[in-house]
Amino acid sequence: MSREPDWRLKIAAHQRRYFNALAEVFDAPQPPEVMDRLRQVVGAAEVHPGDVVLDVGTGAGVLLPLIRHYQPSVVLACDLAEQMLARIRPNHPYARVLQCDVVWLPLKPASVDVIFMNAMYGNIADKHAACANAAEVLQPGGRLVISHPEGKAFLDRLRASTDLFIEPFPTKEAFRAFAAPLGLQVVRYRDEPKLYLLVARKM
Repeated sequence: MSREPDWRLKIAAHQRRYFNALAEVFDAPQPPEVMDRLRQVVGAAEVHPGDVVLDVGTGAGVLLPLIRHYQPSVVLACDLAEQMLARIRPNHPYARVLQCDVVWLPLKPASVDVIFMNAMYGNIADKHAACANAAEVLQPGGRLVISHPEGKAFLDRLRASTDLFIEPFPTKEAFRAFAAPLGLQVVRYRDEPKLYLLVARKM
């Protein structure tokens, strides 16, 4: 992968086209067993009533009703693909949409309590910049949740069958070393055949 100055923009543009074309697919109902795992993901974040919650790579918004169950004060839905966000507006009108890359989130420091990166962390080209930005907008004690309801093996198969930028999800030890300089501490980690779940807390 080339690392010229605009490499992130090129990857983001490709992802935007790719996911815009799949908006209808992502808007379809998920199987009950996947929804059960997604409930575990959202529950692991310990969302409290009144929290500000950001769903990065929200897609068609599969996490949004699960997040809303915990009565946050603000739900932010962020995605690169405008066709995905077009599904959010009528179906989840309580969510505020942001069309941007997580690397350039237009949010104030220490303004968010929980950030979800569900089924999209492997697609982030510059993970250091993305997690540094996430750490900056999180309040002290805020949680970053990185997850995938189909697990690592699903991603490995997807990497072999698409030209989409996808990198493997990190081990607990690798993410701990990566995140510590950003002020993030791993507090929960599950790496199972059908669920990847990592929770890091802002110190």
